[in-house]
Amino acid sequence: MYDKGFVPGCSGNISVRVQNEILITASGCCLGELTEKDILTIDPDGNLPDNHGNPSSERFMHTEIYKRRTEINCIIHAHPPKSTTLSVAGLDLKTPLIAEAVVNLGEIPLVEYETPSTFELASSIADQFINHDAVLMANHGITVCGKGIKKTFYRLETIEFSSEVCLMTELLSRKNPIPRAKIAELIKIREKLES
Repeated sequence: MYDKGFVPGCSGNISVRVQNEILITASGCCLGELTEKDILTIDPDGNLPDNHGNPSSERFMHTEIYKRRTEINCIIHAHPPKSTTLSVAGLDLKTPLIAEAVVNLGEIPLVEYETPSTFELASSIADQFINHDAVLMANHGITVCGKGIKKTFYRLETIEFSSEVCLMTELLSRKNPIPRAKIAELIKIREKLES
């Protein structure tokens, strides 16, 4: 993620749920230089059981998403430049422009701005994850979930590619969305892959 420019500086955070614990990156760490000490364990409510370390300030967003989606085991919050640009421009990724994005992600809504690291942000983002696998965060970045870390990362890459295509269609002032009648076929493929 760091090498691709998705988490510049000390931005972004990753969590993985393992049974009744959540492994999460530490606050203020550079994801391009992660060490074992930068991975902390929190409980499902975001508490640090051993009181050692400083978990990501967005940990409550992660725990709230996990509470709403019991089948997922990974969450990535990042600031890729193209999808973040869409979030700053007030654009979502709901228009079905690329078949692979529809199959792998579905619609990606834009959630109104809330101050980072607040419960208001955690709650508003988590509520969107009831029906979505990724959410653009206004003036902030993107959060994506999945069953495992690789699938979640691949979804993040797909979002950034889709964002680039969306931005180019905006520059061209032309979009050619997938016909509505064909979306159902793509959703069937998505359901088959997830079963």
